Amino acid sequence: MTEALGQLRWYVKRLSVMEPEEVLHRLLDQWALKAMHVRYTVAGNASRAGRHNSAHYAFCAGAERQLPDLPWAFDPDDKAVAALLNGQGSALGCRWRWRRDAAAWHSAPDTGRRWPKTFFASIPHRTGNPFGDVRIAWEPSRLQHLVVLGLIADSVTGGRGDQAAILLKDQLCSWAGANPPLQGIHYVSAMECALRILALCHATDLARAALIRLGQAEPVWQALLGIVDSHASLIARRPSLHSSRGNHTVAEGAGLVYAGLLFPELEGAARWSEAGLALLERESDHQIAPDGGGVEQSFWYLQLIVDLYGLVIALLTHRQQAVHSAIVQAHARGRQFLTSFAARPDGLPAIGDGDHGYALSETLRLSYASIDTPSQVQHRQFPLPRLDVRTFGESGYTLMRDEARQIDVIVDHGPLGMAPSYGHGHADALSVIVRRGGESLLIDPGTGTYTGDARWRTYFRGTRAHNTVTVDGQDQAVQETPFIWSHPYAVTIVRREVTPDGGFRLLVRHDGYGRLTPGVEHWRAIVHRPPGHWLIWDRLDGQGRHTLDLHWHCGTEPLTELGVVVFPGRPDAMAMAVGGGEVTWHRGERDPLCGWRSQVYGATEPITTIRAHYFGSLPHEFATQLWCGKRRPDEWEAELPLLREWVRKGVYAAAQS
Repeated sequence: MTEALGQLRWYVKRLSVMEPEEVLHRLLDQWALKAMHVRYTVAGNASRAGRHNSAHYAFCAGAERQLPDLPWAFDPDDKAVAALLNGQGSALGCRWRWRRDAAAWHSAPDTGRRWPKTFFASIPHRTGNPFGDVRIAWEPSRLQHLVVLGLIADSVTGGRGDQAAILLKDQLCSWAGANPPLQGIHYVSAMECALRILALCHATDLARAALIRLGQAEPVWQALLGIVDSHASLIARRPSLHSSRGNHTVAEGAGLVYAGLLFPELEGAARWSEAGLALLERESDHQIAPDGGGVEQSFWYLQLIVDLYGLVIALLTHRQQAVHSAIVQAHARGRQFLTSFAARPDGLPAIGDGDHGYALSETLRLSYASIDTPSQVQHRQFPLPRLDVRTFGESGYTLMRDEARQIDVIVDHGPLGMAPSYGHGHADALSVIVRRGGESLLIDPGTGTYTGDARWRTYFRGTRAHNTVTVDGQDQAVQETPFIWSHPYAVTIVRREVTPDGGFRLLVRHDGYGRLTPGVEHWRAIVHRPPGHWLIWDRLDGQGRHTLDLHWHCGTEPLTELGVVVFPGRPDAMAMAVGGGEVTWHRGERDPLCGWRSQVYGATEPITTIRAHYFGSLPHEFATQLWCGKRRPDEWEAELPLLREWVRKGVYAAAQS
């Protein structure tokens, strides 16, 4: 009964963000699912394997590679290769190991329970299901580890190379036998089917020469053809549209393009490639903003989308087919955005949701190849003497880079996420991230889970898990379900200026707490003064008495010296002092959750979180200072009258508008 009520509440919330056109679309989809279920029941569990004659398919003919060469970061050590060849791997934050029985593909890595092998749409998989986090179970079945086996088979002659090719064949055939079309959790998401198509096409293409030489190719082609046929047919019937348009849509478009172009002999191929390209073209301007940021306010999913576009561009170019300019331009601006913040995938800040999933493989470097490093890009475009600043106005981020001291300060002044549900966004307005060199000092703690323990999902996407201020213990927006927010906030850049001495000031505000009674407005200023001095100033305006909590989540373990927080590791270590409230330190606390990070989806670990607490009347101010070296700057008091005047003028301007 509890589970049924939970499902009913979810459907009510989901319907609340739909337009009438989408409601009709969903109703028709439900009827289609019922018809599909009937056909599934009548047909039984018969697999499509063996229904295709591989001799009739160009992709399966000969040892010559069919796909373009891609840039890989592939240099595994002997221990990693041995583990992979022994069937050992990971399912995000959990261990996973392949076995030669079908159970390997249906066991929940996080709980050890068994996911049902029944019609996919009848399996409960959302939060509160009795089996586990479905995203963790999906990870091994994306079969992206087979791409690594393909790379080994392609690059190592004999021995381990042959072993990798045979293991690839065994696991592929095992998956096909254990997952007949429409049966089990791996058909729940059309996106999962699409990513599996991409992985299998590249894995088998990389290993084809070894497979042919070893006489192992035919079962591989049979399994591949059956999977591509069944998966593309399902994707074409169930694309993510309307309020679900997001990274899923782009993945599904890419999967349809691959299936249609590489297997034109299949019955639906022409429709698949046409529909896939239309999806990708239509979504290009929607998914990637004019400044290159992502509509979902998630750096990880932007990287996924950019890689997917890059794979399709590479495939079309390799096959000497035209690529629509909208796709090329979206890919280019997305790459520029990503490489402004990081030189490799694991260097991206964990802003917004991120499930550590890849378009093809974690070894792929498609979006980071043959492009200037972030420092080169910033220096060329913003040749300030001491501080490089770039504001991404449409997506809502400001990056301040002190090249001399290798300090990055990232300010989040973007929207909550993609309307109308804002699903992958976090309530992180005005949050600040600080990095120095390759070390993260003040961090976004990550995502944790989607459909696992609801407490972790609520915490990691909420305001308390970000470097900003909470009011009365509330989030800046309201969490309705694990992927739906209501009461979205608006963020405004009030003023920004470069000072004659090479410093910088930025004032931003958000109205997320305007819904409280009485309403509260949060203003935050970030001020840089050379050499290496920073002030983060918070002002909370409103009426009445409120509880205010300023959180700073530490990515490296700090020390404390006479009330000063020190991030050790360099002779000129960065230090931090927090004023405006009672300062306490928290680590790995569970009631309530505080002092945690999730570096990998599905796993959590304790960190130090520093909190400044205030209860009383408004207005109230916090002041956080950061500096390099032992000498604490003493010039900040002179800044405060100017910042207060900026706030006063901002209030007046807002009232006039």
